[in-house]
Amino acid sequence: MKDDNRLLEGLDREAGEYGMWRGGDTIVVAVSGGPDSMALLHLLHGLSQRRNLRLVCAHVNHGLRPEESAAEAERVREAADRLGLPFELGEPDVGGYKREARLGTQAAARELRYRFLRDAARRHGASAIALAHHADDQAETVLLHLLRGSGTGGLGGMRRVREWDGVRLVRPLLGFGKADLIAFCEQNGIGYVTDSSNARPDYVRNRIRLETIPHLESYNGKLTAALNRLADTLGPEEDYLNEQAALAFERTCAEGPNGTELRTGAFSAEPVALQRRLVKLILNYLSEPDMETDFAKVELVRRRLVSSEDSTWTLDLGYGRTCTREYDRAFFRLGRPEPGVLRTVSIDREPGMRRLQFGSFDMVFREEREIPDVETMRNPDRREVAFDADRLQYPLTLRSRLPGDRIELPRGAGTKKVKDLLIDEKIAPSERGLIPVVCDAQGRIVWLAGLRRSGHAWIDGRSEKILYIRIDRALC
Repeated sequence: MKDDNRLLEGLDREAGEYGMWRGGDTIVVAVSGGPDSMALLHLLHGLSQRRNLRLVCAHVNHGLRPEESAAEAERVREAADRLGLPFELGEPDVGGYKREARLGTQAAARELRYRFLRDAARRHGASAIALAHHADDQAETVLLHLLRGSGTGGLGGMRRVREWDGVRLVRPLLGFGKADLIAFCEQNGIGYVTDSSNARPDYVRNRIRLETIPHLESYNGKLTAALNRLADTLGPEEDYLNEQAALAFERTCAEGPNGTELRTGAFSAEPVALQRRLVKLILNYLSEPDMETDFAKVELVRRRLVSSEDSTWTLDLGYGRTCTREYDRAFFRLGRPEPGVLRTVSIDREPGMRRLQFGSFDMVFREEREIPDVETMRNPDRREVAFDADRLQYPLTLRSRLPGDRIELPRGAGTKKVKDLLIDEKIAPSERGLIPVVCDAQGRIVWLAGLRRSGHAWIDGRSEKILYIRIDRALC
């Protein structure tokens, strides 16, 4: 094989600049049989001794063009044999997977191809999978994303290096055009195959390559170079902003039993650009691989999170994802939150002290003869309440709130809906059913634990026995 020093040196320089591999690494080379991948295989083979690389040639026969596909697989196998390289052949059931996963043909083939390459890399202990995408592919990708309304993530195009499922995907040829690769193959007598489906305008990418780019080149003859510069500019900026979004996640979010919890105050303090990226980061984490969240959903969630007017809501964001805001917190999860409900406990009058576990509350009931002083009554601890034990009607009941619950306020102030009181106290909707409600034998609420005492069984100068009820976890 004749050396093309320009391509070989350029590839070596790209690999070193972007840290694609190190000496001694094993690399799986994805080879379709076309001029791009055949050029990549031979260039890497020429570089392998210089950089002490071990190569594995991998080919996927999708079976979509039976006769052509079989010939392509054989051509790649022969090339691997001539170079003395191990050969891996994948023959996935694209049609079956397409039906099972409800994907289009190209999407199903792509998923299965990458799975095979990943598995081949694991079998051989490879650190990287080398893909033959080049500058023309990058231009098509950027333009396709632009037409679909992508943000900077899409306009950054394909990355030269991307970590994926324990292996690096590397693209050493993004700095070279297709014409360079075809010329390399022809000058060095490297045979390659031509995929007939690439000439069919059935797919959007083919139409962009065959029709759109040639038309746009009448306005800018260096369109491919311009689109590659755009990707080279925005790609690193996108990576940097994603790193900042990850740091913003640490500042504003935490993982818990209710999903990803976000503090809305801290979120609102972040720049708008990071707010959007943070929402997208969380939603993409809850999504299937390669399923991006569109801008409209991201912006809807962002605006609702920073709004000071609408503090309790739940949004259905599709694919089982929900976001629920509860005042100064928001929760991202799969599935809608279930309202909490506690059991009902009957409490008879007993001397001494009794301790009960009610949900996450540790509640203590104790009866004493010592009457609290006036100062204590004037400045009560919200975690503890005192009643005239002789004026209470037993048995008491400890339960969750019920629809229509009302509490009689002290000092003849009338009654108030428990729901309104909980809203005033900014108790999150998902926690309202978890607050202990203490009722007397007639079903009247005597204490909304940690929040409000009723006007029943008030202590005065005639009181002889006092019932204290205390909770160990305060709500406010």
